[in-house]
Amino acid sequence: MTDDKQHHRPKRRKRRVCLFGLSADPPTGHGGHLGIVAHLASMEMFDEVRVIPVYRHMFASKRGKQAPFQSRIQMCQLLFKDIPNVIVSEAERICFERVSDGLDEEHKESIRVGTADLLTMLITDEPNLEFTLALGADTFIDLVNGKWRRSEDVLQLVEYRIVVFRRLVEEDNASSEELKQHDEVKECIAKLQQRVDSTTATTTITVTQIPSATKSDIGVSVSSSAARNTTDETVLREILSADVLDFIRERKMYAFSDFR
Repeated sequence: MTDDKQHHRPKRRKRRVCLFGLSADPPTGHGGHLGIVAHLASMEMFDEVRVIPVYRHMFASKRGKQAPFQSRIQMCQLLFKDIPNVIVSEAERICFERVSDGLDEEHKESIRVGTADLLTMLITDEPNLEFTLALGADTFIDLVNGKWRRSEDVLQLVEYRIVVFRRLVEEDNASSEELKQHDEVKECIAKLQQRVDSTTATTTITVTQIPSATKSDIGVSVSSSAARNTTDETVLREILSADVLDFIRERKMYAFSDFR
């Protein structure tokens, strides 16, 4: 006699992983990257949030201008260490090294590794995971409008699973630019739905608002570029976590460098 339970065992669901890419040059605090990742980690739809710092800029003209990759990895580890189920990944470095394996330095300079290449590697290496991309509203709009390299491949590789995050704004206080962005996000979601209606695919686009602001309490813009360009610690404490600020100061990075 066969055991019916063996034949009717429910299919185990895949572990759900949210991918969040960033330059991390440097990663910002509660009004920026830390607030975004904490919010993503609080969403019950994910088992893990995987933070993926950029390894090598897509455009050669901008390469060499970022802080060293390992420094950016370390800053992310310091920043996100207290958030459960958040992992800082070197996936972009691994992907680039696989693609460029065996090439000399001259030929490596011509290699462009994008999000589609990264997703292909992750899906191949970890077929039992279900990946979702986390994107800011403007980045999502660019992806849907084909401004990314291999845009359609990216969408298909994540099976149209995307979390779009926007700054929390009261509708009555929203600027015309914010209202326009809101409308463009809705249009892009509708455009994606039309695109997949003729296929067996489905879209899973979640729009979420991040409670943390993009300006600090003293009116400072919370951005990586603002952090790179000042040694004013009153300002930097508004932009960065204490651990990341200490890391930057001790290693004389950005505006603290002796070579500026």
